[in-house]
Amino acid sequence: MLALLIAVLFGLAIGYFATQNTTPVTIRLAEYALEEIPLYLVVVGSLLIGLFIAWILYIAQFLSAKLTIYGRDQVVRKTRRTVADLEHRVHELEVENERLRAREPYPSDEREQVYHRHPSVAP
Repeated sequence: MLALLIAVLFGLAIGYFATQNTTPVTIRLAEYALEEIPLYLVVVGSLLIGLFIAWILYIAQFLSAKLTIYGRDQVVRKTRRTVADLEHRVHELEVENERLRAREPYPSDEREQVYHRHPSVAP
């Protein structure tokens, strides 16, 4: 309702402006000339062209922001997938670690053989 009221008031203002500015003017665009155009049409036309250009720039900025957000969302999704994969791998390694701890320890002679094969492992 408020938008309709504002549109009506704006229309009344343009109508009043149009009745006050009916002086004919000539508009030249390169080699072309538009003669006897009322001044209010020049002003209102300039206003509409400015609004149209502003709308195009707004749409361009809006699309740019959307593409930036989409790109960042893709990075976040990929990172979350990586974290989930790593958490799954950590869980698998913990299960394997527990399984290895539950095994019987090596007999002492086998342990000696392992130490001799790998000199970096100390008893």
